[in-house]
Amino acid sequence: MPQRVQMVRVALWVYLPMLAAGFFTQAPGTLFVDDLLPLLWWVGAALGIGALAVWASRWVSQHTGWGRALRDEFRGVLGDLDSRQILVLALLSSFGEELLFRGVLHPRLGLLATALIFGLFHFPYRRALLPWTLFAVGIGLILGLLTDYSGSLWPAILLHFFINYFNLHDLVRQRGEEA
Repeated sequence: MPQRVQMVRVALWVYLPMLAAGFFTQAPGTLFVDDLLPLLWWVGAALGIGALAVWASRWVSQHTGWGRALRDEFRGVLGDLDSRQILVLALLSSFGEELLFRGVLHPRLGLLATALIFGLFHFPYRRALLPWTLFAVGIGLILGLLTDYSGSLWPAILLHFFINYFNLHDLVRQRGEEA
């Protein structure tokens, strides 16, 4: 079985239970909104933060040794993904993780504890991936703040999707350029 197909299957096994748990136990009112207009400001803020995070990820992977090591580790794990698989992975991870972490855990455990657990969920199996865990804690704080201030999960879901989608595409594009 090709590695990219296996990666999507693993994602399904990981994220579908998160989606189900999050959808059925999320904090009331965080996914469904009554007033869309105020939410649009937060969506714009999330997309701006996402653009900054993607730019920072690319800069770090091009200009630092640990960033290049992190990029190379991810390339080895992910294999050669096509655009559809990247879309599926970004959708599954953003919806699954945000419904669980910000929709279920955040209202019960608070901002800091949820961000730390989010970071632990991204704990590396190799030392070169440790910066990814620290990045996840920082982004977890931002995702939680977006949820708190907007009163909705949508800005966090969009920010998470934006970062994953564009960073995965960048990894695949850079891999193809090196071949």
